[in-house]
Amino acid sequence: MKWFRFVLLVAGLTLCLAPLANAWGPKASVAIVTTASRLISKETGVPLANLDKDIRRGAGVALESRASLVPGAEINALNAIESQMYLLQAVRGSRVDPYFAYRLGVLGSLVADVTAPLYNANPTYRERYHADVDANIEQVPFQSKPRVRVAPSAYFGDIIAAAQAREDLIIEDYTAGVGFAGVAGTALSEDASRSVNAVADVFQTVLRGQVTVANISQSEIREYILDAIEFYISRDNDAETDAAYNKLMDLGVTTVDLQKQIGDMFYDAEKFERAMVEYKAVLAEAPSRRDVIERIADYYVRRGDEALADEELEAALEAYNDALEADMLHPTAQSKKLEAEGMIAARDARQEEARQAIGQADDLLRQADQLVFKKENTEALRLLRQARDTYSGVSDEFANEARLARAGLLRATEQINELQRNVVSNAGSLSGLGAMSAVRAEAAAAAEAVDDAALRHLVEDQFQEELEELRALNIEP
Repeated sequence: MKWFRFVLLVAGLTLCLAPLANAWGPKASVAIVTTASRLISKETGVPLANLDKDIRRGAGVALESRASLVPGAEINALNAIESQMYLLQAVRGSRVDPYFAYRLGVLGSLVADVTAPLYNANPTYRERYHADVDANIEQVPFQSKPRVRVAPSAYFGDIIAAAQAREDLIIEDYTAGVGFAGVAGTALSEDASRSVNAVADVFQTVLRGQVTVANISQSEIREYILDAIEFYISRDNDAETDAAYNKLMDLGVTTVDLQKQIGDMFYDAEKFERAMVEYKAVLAEAPSRRDVIERIADYYVRRGDEALADEELEAALEAYNDALEADMLHPTAQSKKLEAEGMIAARDARQEEARQAIGQADDLLRQADQLVFKKENTEALRLLRQARDTYSGVSDEFANEARLARAGLLRATEQINELQRNVVSNAGSLSGLGAMSAVRAEAAAAAEAVDDAALRHLVEDQFQEELEELRALNIEP
C-alpha cells in the first residue's frame, strides 16, 4: 500500500492528501520553518533573519487563514505548493518585504506539513505523536544538507515516502505503551531535519530560482497585492502600504470594485481620510454607487456627531454639509445640520449678551468715576457694586469675554475698596451735626460693600472709633 501511494505521488502528484490538521504540531511547524529561513539567510545572504518575526507569524498562521491564502491546499497540497512557489517568484521584487516574508512562512508551514511523519495516520496516534514532538522540538539537533532546486512534481515523492517509512513502527510503539521513547524519539532529528531541508530548498528556489509566471494569472497577482495592502494597513505601516498600493496601480488592473475593496480596508482600519480618497475615486467612475455614497455620508455624519460632542460646532456643521453633499437623501444629516446651526446661533447670542454685559459694566465704571470726582460717593458705590455684579454674571464660556470680565471685576473691586477707605478716612475732617449725618450716610453705604478681608483691614486702621460707632448704629458690613 505504501509503495502504491509512493508511485502515485511520483507519477502525477495528484493524490489528494489528508486534511491539513494532520501535520506537525504548531510549535514544531514554526521551529522547522524558522530554522529553514535562518539557514537560507546564512547560505544565500538574503536577509531573512531580519524578517524572522514575519516568517514566524506566517508559519504559525491558523489553518483557516492558510486555506484562504493558499487555495486548494486542503484538496491537493502539492499542487498548492507549486502554485505558491510560482506566485512568489512572480511577485518577487528586488527586496524581501515583510509581507513576502510572511507568505514565505505560510508556504513553509505547508511544506513542513506535507513532509511530516504520520501525516495520514490514525488521529489518536498522530495527535499523541505531534504533542510529544512539540514538547521536545527545541532540543532536537537539525542536520543541514546541500540545497536542491525544487521542481515539485519530481521533488516531493522521495521525501514524503521517507517521512512515512517508519509510520507503522511509531504506531506500534504508541500502541504498546512505549510511545515517544521508542522509534519516534530516536528518529525525530532525522525526520525534523528532512522537513527543514525541504522548506529551505523551497525557499531558495523561490528566492534564487528563475522566475516562472506562465501559470500565474493577473488576478492571482492582484489578490496577492491586495492581501499585502491589507496586511500593511492592519499593522499601520504606511510606507509599505503605499508601496504595495503603487505596485497594484502599476499593474493597470484597477476597477471600481477593486478601489471600493481597498477603500473598505482603509475604512475598517479607521483610516477614514484615506478611505474617502478611494471612495471618491469610485464615484468619479460610477456616480450612482449607492453603497459608496451611503458610506461616505455615514462617515461625515459620524464625524459631525463627534465634533458636536466636543462642542466644535463649526466643524460639526461642516461635516453635516459634507454628508449632505455626498447624499442629499441621508436620513439624519439634514436634521443634524439644523441642530448644529441652532446651537451656533444660540452660542453666538450668548456671546453677544456677554459682550453687552461687559459694555454695560464698563459704562457703569465710567459713571462711577465721574460721581467720585463730584464727591457723590454713595451713588458711586451703588454703580460700582452694580458693575461688579454685572461682570460677575459673565460666564467662562467664551475665553476673550471671560478675560475682559475678570479684568473689569478686578477694577470694580479695587475701586469699591478704595472708595470705602476714602469715605472712612475723610469722616474726621467733617464737623457739625449735619456733617456727621452725611458721614454716617456715606459710611453706611460703604459698609454694605465691605467684605471680611476689608473689615479686618479697617479694624487695624486709625479709624477704629468710627467703625465702632457704625456698629453701635446697627449698620452691619
